[in-house]
Amino acid sequence: MIQHRFRRLYPYLWRHRRALVLGILSLLGTAYLEIRVAVLIGNGIDLLGLELGALTELKRSLLSWFLVLTLGLGVGVAVTRFWMRWLIIGASRHIEYEFRNDFFHHLLGLSAGFYDRHRTGDIMSRATSDMEAIRIVIGPAIMYLANTAAVLPLAAYQMLRISPLLTLVIWLPLLTIAPLFYFFKTHIHRRFRLVQELMGELTTNVQETLAGIRVVKIYAREGDRAAGFDRVSDQYVAANIRLARLQAIFIPLLMLVVGLAVLMLIWVGSWLIIHGRLRIGELTSFFLLLNWSVWPLIALGWVLTQIERGSASMARVEEILKQQPEIPPAVQGEGVQAGVEVAGRIEVRDLWFSYPRASEPALRGLTLTIPAGSTMGLTGPVGCGKSTLARLLARRYNPPAGAILIDGRDILEWPVAGLRGRIGIVDQEPFLFSDSIAANILFGIDGEGASGAVERARQAAQAAQLHEDVQNFAGQYETLLGERGINLSGGQRQRAALARALARDPALLILDDALAAVDTHTEEAILSALRELLVDRTSLIISHRISTVSLADRVAYMEEGRIVEQGTHQELLARRGRYYELAQRQRLAEEIEQAE
Repeated sequence: MIQHRFRRLYPYLWRHRRALVLGILSLLGTAYLEIRVAVLIGNGIDLLGLELGALTELKRSLLSWFLVLTLGLGVGVAVTRFWMRWLIIGASRHIEYEFRNDFFHHLLGLSAGFYDRHRTGDIMSRATSDMEAIRIVIGPAIMYLANTAAVLPLAAYQMLRISPLLTLVIWLPLLTIAPLFYFFKTHIHRRFRLVQELMGELTTNVQETLAGIRVVKIYAREGDRAAGFDRVSDQYVAANIRLARLQAIFIPLLMLVVGLAVLMLIWVGSWLIIHGRLRIGELTSFFLLLNWSVWPLIALGWVLTQIERGSASMARVEEILKQQPEIPPAVQGEGVQAGVEVAGRIEVRDLWFSYPRASEPALRGLTLTIPAGSTMGLTGPVGCGKSTLARLLARRYNPPAGAILIDGRDILEWPVAGLRGRIGIVDQEPFLFSDSIAANILFGIDGEGASGAVERARQAAQAAQLHEDVQNFAGQYETLLGERGINLSGGQRQRAALARALARDPALLILDDALAAVDTHTEEAILSALRELLVDRTSLIISHRISTVSLADRVAYMEEGRIVEQGTHQELLARRGRYYELAQRQRLAEEIEQAE
């Protein structure tokens, strides 16, 4: 059962088999040398005898050799124990490193729908504390389990050679350990899984609070967030206490069984000595052998706890690893520069699409054609499906087969990495990394030289009307941004995201309400620069502002997932339909704002 739970780790264990095998051999050497030390000490005591004056010159010489040999074996135990720990624990660290990296790469390959269903804090918990629990199983737990498997048979064999009766007597209470293991393991597994799940909730609570700390402060909800944290924290503490109570019962019960074995050893061993059936040296060896058997037995209890913890953590990690990307890896391509050429003709044919767990379709039979090198504007009320179309074009979600064609080829047949490498997209809520401004602008570009990179970033920033703002920073393009670009204004963040999209010179440019956070004057300057950049480039401009979409060659007006009007800006105004009504409302709002 345990092997089944951790079978995903077999390839990692196999890659590090040399270190693990050498570590196990060192462990076996340690166990053997410890047993020999116990036997030698007993023989030395018997040689010494009860009467010190009875020592002959031969006995003194033999005793000296016993002492030297015992010291040498002790040094051997120290050396083999060092290599045992160095090799096995070291291998577990390497396996943890590789497994954690593979887990992270798997997360990178999962589709957007996965992140819609899973909370960031819970994923972070699985990638950190659960990984640590798994490492303990493949490192210390394996080492102590192997040590137990090596020491107990060797010690039992040596005990049988000394006194079968005494061996039987002391092992009778030790046999009760197996039922104790069986009883406690299921409870430990269940309680530790609850602890890890609550840890995920706690991490999520902290992550969301810190990410939204400005909203928390603006609405003065610090008390509510603290109360929510306290509630989850109390549940986490209570679950840990329940687990600790179980462990607090298990370990003392194990020690009680061991104590009974020691008591039986002293009682029966003394009786055998009195009746001349056992020597003091043999009893001493027996005691040392039992003592060295006690630690593996106690360690076995710890190993059981760690295996159940690791098993619960492995199940949580496995839940993520079993998730498959909506886009098969074979279709994703090997990199951004996959040799893909995109002319840019887009055809959308009767597209129906629903988000996972959504009750209503986001798009309802949408049909649209964007000729290569042209600009299409898309507008309409909030929630009509504009951004959904942009996400499908970028393959964040999979559309139905045959619903979207690029250059006459089903979008599902394009290598995703290559297609995305030819797309530049600016979202409504741009994300910037905690890096320099230049690094954020050049984020989507590979292999650019230092001097060329700075010039490319500057040109993209000028087109996005960000260059003058950057010049006002002390570090200019090397200015480090805070988390999510917090030291930039909302408009600056949107312009930085726009510069990032323009810097890669995309064949298909998608602006999803990219100018929503900029003022009218800045918008006019950006649109003026974009007119030149959009020539011979297929572009989709999504905006609720008529002034933005009027730049397009053609404009489509959407409602409830459908296109209800389509034409040039002037044609749609002349029809006096929904587009005209939207334009009139915005014109009136601007006049009122100017009057105020």
